[in-house]
Amino acid sequence: MYDTESGQLLTGSMMDYCVPRADQFPPMVTRFDECIPCTTNLLGVKGCGEIGTIGSVPAVVHAVLDALSAYGVAHIEMPITAEKVWRIVSA
Repeated sequence: MYDTESGQLLTGSMMDYCVPRADQFPPMVTRFDECIPCTTNLLGVKGCGEIGTIGSVPAVVHAVLDALSAYGVAHIEMPITAEKVWRIVSA
């Protein structure tokens, strides 16, 4: 936010925001759901590929591909580095 009269930046650091601290969150409770075992292996366990963060990687790749579609790019190999994107945009 900026001051309407002077144009001075009012929110220049994270201290200017009301970011909650750890002691302001409710306590976390961890539980295991073992009611539906996996039937595709002998142990009945599920792999780590089912965690919630696995979708972030393809989401970022597709966002980059959407941005590069104007340059005719339909595929890009990971890891997506700034240099790779720069070479595509500069070509």
